[in-house]
Amino acid sequence: MIAPSLPAEPVAIPAASRRRRRPGLAVLADRDLAARTEAELIAQVLAGPEPAGEVLRCTAGLARLRFWRRRSLGAAGLVSEHGVAPERAVRLAALWELAERWYPDDRPSVTSPRDALLLLDDLRTAPTERIVALLLDNRHRPLRTEVVAVGTLNSSRLRPGDVLAPALRAGAAGLIVAHNHPSGDPAPSRADRQVTTALREAAEVVGVSLLDHLILARYGHYSFREAEGWEGAGTQAN
Repeated sequence: MIAPSLPAEPVAIPAASRRRRRPGLAVLADRDLAARTEAELIAQVLAGPEPAGEVLRCTAGLARLRFWRRRSLGAAGLVSEHGVAPERAVRLAALWELAERWYPDDRPSVTSPRDALLLLDDLRTAPTERIVALLLDNRHRPLRTEVVAVGTLNSSRLRPGDVLAPALRAGAAGLIVAHNHPSGDPAPSRADRQVTTALREAAEVVGVSLLDHLILARYGHYSFREAEGWEGAGTQAN
């Protein structure tokens, strides 16, 4: 008598074989990366493979920034200036820190008032007055820009420490102070001159070079270094 045949037991397929037989998310992503814009890639770092529209709108602005400017923002700048959530800002700042370690430093040296004006050009059209410190290393390359005050420049409100403390924390060798005149007239006021004198004296005491104080308006600028012949500040007037 022939014994009835038993149904064959299903053969287990190793997980690794199953992954090889059908493309997974990682494989599809690899095929897609080259076609993605820089803004889309930044969005994927922040929010995964299918980022929401709001993330893409945010990263579109980040992608237009020069690399050195992105790096100089740090996590705090990403949060305060671009509205990135803190957890995502830390992730992105870490990514840019790695990129800086892997590739040569492409930060431009600020060797003239014109160089600084190009970096701070967005101040021209700011609707309210802002006072910004451009922090530089010992080769006059930008470390970061920091908004130190918002509102009319006034020696009774803006203390030298408000400007110099960020420079000391960043280990800056020099800095350029800039603020805008929304009125359109870049001519310095009496308060502008008083604050500039106080800043120069305080910067000398703490060993940080104040290279210039720039006033930007929509159709012009005023450079204390150019107009008043500052010497020994380390930049060359154009």
